[in-house]
Amino acid sequence: MKHPNIYTFLTSCVATNRERTVFYSWREDKWHGTSWADFESEAFDFACALKTFGFARQKAVCVLMGNNLQWAVADIGTIFAGGVSVGIYPTSSVEQCQYIINHAEAEFVLVDTAECLQKILAIQDELPAVKKILVLDEALADESRGVMSYRNFLQTGANNRQRFEPIIKAEAASASADDVAIMVYTSGTTGLPKGACLSHRYILNSAASVVETIGLRDSDTAFSYLPFCHVAERIAGFYTRLLAGMTTRFIEDITKLYSAMLEIKPTIFGSLPRFFEKIHARIIADVEQDSADERNRFYQALEVGRQVSRLQQANQPVPEDLREQYAQAKPILSARVQTYTGGNIRMMTSGGAPLPLEIGEFFFAAGIPILEAYGLTENVCVAFNRPDNPRFGTVGAAMVGCEIKIADDSEILVRSDMMFSGYYKEPEKTAEMFRDGWLLTGDLGALDKRGFLKITGRKKEIIVTSTGKNVAPLLLENMLKEHPLISQAMVYGDGKSYLVALITLNQIEVEEYARSRGIAYSTYAALTRNGEIRSLIEKQVADVNARVSSTEAIKRFTILERDFSIEADEITPTMKIKRKVIAGRFRGLLQSLYI
Repeated sequence: MKHPNIYTFLTSCVATNRERTVFYSWREDKWHGTSWADFESEAFDFACALKTFGFARQKAVCVLMGNNLQWAVADIGTIFAGGVSVGIYPTSSVEQCQYIINHAEAEFVLVDTAECLQKILAIQDELPAVKKILVLDEALADESRGVMSYRNFLQTGANNRQRFEPIIKAEAASASADDVAIMVYTSGTTGLPKGACLSHRYILNSAASVVETIGLRDSDTAFSYLPFCHVAERIAGFYTRLLAGMTTRFIEDITKLYSAMLEIKPTIFGSLPRFFEKIHARIIADVEQDSADERNRFYQALEVGRQVSRLQQANQPVPEDLREQYAQAKPILSARVQTYTGGNIRMMTSGGAPLPLEIGEFFFAAGIPILEAYGLTENVCVAFNRPDNPRFGTVGAAMVGCEIKIADDSEILVRSDMMFSGYYKEPEKTAEMFRDGWLLTGDLGALDKRGFLKITGRKKEIIVTSTGKNVAPLLLENMLKEHPLISQAMVYGDGKSYLVALITLNQIEVEEYARSRGIAYSTYAALTRNGEIRSLIEKQVADVNARVSSTEAIKRFTILERDFSIEADEITPTMKIKRKVIAGRFRGLLQSLYI
């Protein structure tokens, strides 16, 4: 680790890049750049304001906002002041906000919108440690209720810089690498969320691992729109970009992501599989509108690309004649992809769900690989596919600085200098996470002969059928979700003689499918019962069953008339399903599948 703490790391970056733009924010219908020097200055203002209002070292600041410049300032400013930065998902319920703020003992809460402010005001009397609520919109400030505008808060800090900045610099520079810098609360699929304590060492070593593993450059540009509350975007996104010296643009309105991509032309882009599936679908739809000669030329190029891809996946040499054909085919495919991604994309990353093989092959053939990765809050940098050697169906090989081994029961074990410091206030649960120096991930997996890791399930979610067979439902669910029309799936069957599944659909994609094929329907609920739609899902279930053992086969399923939602407490903000909640809510429907 080059720097002992985040303060020395950031001030070193600023010294090198003072006038370069580090962030761009969209306001008043145009992009506004923030230099490294201005970003550092605003972080100092934030830190000095905290000190002015009596903020104590190792106390917390909670941020309940979408990604924006102020989120980044608050994160760094809190750490400068010797505090702990804690993110809360904007989608969190009032009860979840109250739990996290109180559990973290936060003294300040920062919000952006009126909706988020109302969540905090609704529980204000139940937040005994909170000194101030900070809000971005000045019109929402109300000093009589302890609600201060972000702008006035920063001004308070600026007014007190002379008094507090020397103290902050001295304390921040002496921070230990093992001091807690941020706390990330786990999704809480099986109970209350746990606050994972992440140190300066964790953050800086993880960022360095990402930069070295996939080769990021200071000339790269990227978007920030995936939530900072999630450890992947916070560490592998925000801090990694700072370390690499990249330029980041905040996309606060997700509906403008695609238009921003065409305008800004990023070189690196990360998203969920659904985004890449949509780009693929648009490209194919455009190709189908071309002349017969152009269509044939495209599909012939794609077939050549697939042949090359499959040989490389099998670790076999590519014949010279095929290599020459691919040299001519690749630009045809790449041009189509670049049309939809701005023209400068050189690498894309995907997480949250498995990437369908068809999508992986397509983009790899176009020379723009989509790299799948794996990590967890307790150790975000575990495995990552490399740009020059991705392996479909896996999350890649061990990242720089990390070791992976598979236990006798198939649990994935990790050892690195990037492991978390423990769960806040929960030493017993922390101790349960380690065995002989190895972190117990709770995930099941396998390593192939070349060291590529494949995730097969969750240890605590194993289904034991009435015949005594163990089944990992996550593997089956992920296979089901390879179909573009399927949004979520929950496989069920603990203590039963066979497996069943609840399946939800991607409403927009299903409705587009229906319109393109002239399928009439009165409501979306009616469309989920349509015979043609059901036949598509039946085929996907059958395809999945053909890839697994008879014990793992899904014998019956039903399509729900709505998707699982965060608001209904059926999925977490990171889109993980809450099995107990869903099983209880749909108990009658599940039981009917066994009649």
